[in-house]
Formats: sequence, structure tokens, C-alpha cells
Amino acid sequence: MAYYILELINMMPVELTSSLFKELRGRSCRILAEDGWTQSRLGNALGVSQVMAGNYLHTLPTRYKEPIESDLQVAAKSLAEILKEGDASSWKLSIQVDNHELNINFPVQGSRERTLVKITDMRKRLARVIPLLSPQVRVNIAIATNEAVEVSDVAAFPGRLTPIGGQARPLSSAKFGGSFHLSNLLLELRKFDSKILVIINLRWDSIVSDILEKLQIVSAKLERVGEKLSVHKESTEAEALIDEGGYGFEPSLYIIGKNHERVCKIVENLGQSMEVMA
Repeated sequence: MAYYILELINMMPVELTSSLFKELRGRSCRILAEDGWTQSRLGNALGVSQVMAGNYLHTLPTRYKEPIESDLQVAAKSLAEILKEGDASSWKLSIQVDNHELNINFPVQGSRERTLVKITDMRKRLARVIPLLSPQVRVNIAIATNEAVEVSDVAAFPGRLTPIGGQARPLSSAKFGGSFHLSNLLLELRKFDSKILVIINLRWDSIVSDILEKLQIVSAKLERVGEKLSVHKESTEAEALIDEGGYGFEPSLYIIGKNHERVCKIVENLGQSMEVMA
């Protein structure tokens, strides 16, 4: 295991988590980019989204006082070499802060970064399936962090996903607070079951209804009062929630789950059944 000691004077641990981690990643990204690495490859190596890797890559480096600057650059080069070998878990950094030692194992990834990686992977995985199940208002995906209590804790795609050339394309990258409606519905469900983290909206009609029944997916109907959808404890016991719509509101199907893998599987099964029927 590569092991480096970096002595930082007069820096609090909170400064380390907010600045040093990003600085190490950014420097490593720039080193690897010079070797021809793409943002996608950088993201996969670091365990973050392609967008996040791009942010690291294009953030201007911070200049620290010596010997911190030289030591930090050496550590970044070491991390870049380990990333080339494909095993960042073998890299460890020991930081001395006021005689206290902090150990960092890479990749370091926060809850919000993991959420962005999941939603990006989910969109790519379902890119060809979503157009088959897209309602007029189009599809969106929302994934909450484990501690989510506000819309700003839920990642979604601003502007939803648009079917283009047989694939679902985002108008912009996923971000937290990217969908008010879908995020609020997810948060309402989480009041009854905080383990529910994922939701996606799809078309709803008699064809989709028949497919759901054949797939034996447990469903429940949502109550609509004007613009508001009402959920109950029973809603969280189903994997498919049905909004029959109303004046000015298109009928919709919501697939919910505790992990994106299960939700993806249901959507893929729905899409495959639609293709067979076509």
C-alpha cells in the first residue's frame, strides 16, 4: 500500500474535508488528463460522476505554503499512479494535524456524490427503455440521499428526459433540487418509510396496467386533490403508484424503490413487455 504523510499546520479537520480532498482529486485529474484520460474514465477511477470529475479537472489549483505545496503535489502524483493501476483502495494518506493523525483511504466519496453517480448510471442504463414508456410530460428520475428531508437533498434532471433518436437524453446534468414535483412526492413517501430512495415517473394507460398485472408488480392508487397527490402508509408497501390524472393532469405511473437496481429492473421489464406487444 502506498502511504504518504502530509503535515498540515493550523488547519481544522473541517477544512481538510472541504478543501484537501477536492484538491487531491483535482490535481490527480489534471495529471491523468495530460495522459489522455477522458472525464468519464476519471469519474470511474475516482468513483464519482463524469460531471463531478469534470468539476475537479477544471477547478483552478490552490497554492499552499511550502512544504505543504510540494508534499501535496507528490501525494497527488502518487494517487494518479495508483489510479492508473486501477486500485485506488491501495492508496492511503496520513495527515498530521496539530499532533493528531487523520488517515484517508481513496476513493473518498460523499453521500451526495454517490447519489449523482447512481442517477447518472440509472439514466444511461434506461436510455433506450424510457422512450417506450414516456408520457407527454416526459420522464424524470429522482434519487434521495439517505438523510434527505428537503428538495435540495434529492437529485433529479432539470427539464426532465427527452426522447431523441430512440434514447432518453437529459437537457442538463442531474443536480440536487432538479425536480420540484417528483422530489416532493419522494419526500412525502419517505415520511412513512425513510428507506425509499428512488422514484421515476412513466406513462399510465390500459396497456401498462395489463403489463404490471402480468409482471405481478404490487401497485396502489394515489389520491389527487387538485394539484396535490396524497400518499399514505399503504403507498409505501407498493412498488408502482398510479395517478389516474384529472382535468389538466396526465395519468402517470410512478415506480418507487429502496435502491436504483430494483427500480431499473422493473422499468426494464415493463419496456421489454412493451416491445413484445409492439
